Amino acid sequence: MRSQNANQMVDSGQTKIKICGLYRDADIDAVNQYQPDYAGLVFYPPSHRYVTWEQMKDFREKLRSEIPAVGVCVNLPVEEVAAHLKEDLIQIAQLHGTEDEAYMEMLRSLVPGCEIWKACKIRSAEDLQKIENSSADRILLDNGYGTGNCFDWRLLKDWSTKHSFLLAGGLQSENIKEAINNFAPWGVDISSGVETDKKKDPDKIRKIIEQVRSK
Repeated sequence: MRSQNANQMVDSGQTKIKICGLYRDADIDAVNQYQPDYAGLVFYPPSHRYVTWEQMKDFREKLRSEIPAVGVCVNLPVEEVAAHLKEDLIQIAQLHGTEDEAYMEMLRSLVPGCEIWKACKIRSAEDLQKIENSSADRILLDNGYGTGNCFDWRLLKDWSTKHSFLLAGGLQSENIKEAINNFAPWGVDISSGVETDKKKDPDKIRKIIEQVRSK
């Protein structure tokens, strides 16, 4: 594994930024230039942002070594995810399907010390309550699989949690500061909000990173 595991990163207290859905060389170039905290790559064939593990090998070589790669995985065989963590193609596994506690326990047995993020679709207060029982290292609150829309943020008004969480879904330059000011997430996960015509837009990446880090 890389010398600086994601769990070992020094936490400055500043909101972390993940730019997700990188699938072109130009996307890697943009994150190398503007340096978010995390780079997300999607291993889910229905997505237009889908990358293969072979492509990932090339991307990991090009991506700055200090930027951890987060693999967005949807119901993949646990052995497959473990293999690519061991190969250091990805440094964090973000589970975006129906993976349960047994799945995470198995993944940790195969790759001791690995970092796991679990994405949760938020539709109701009950969805938020279920999160408290998760053993994931971080929780990602989302609207769904790359919908580009926010879930109902009003659900978070009276919510408190023991978990370190990322806010995702529909984040863009126009609402990013509102999200951070109102809910103080550990991190923000941005994909379609930094795209133009379904392609990552370097200027939008630059702008949103500057917005978050100017706080």
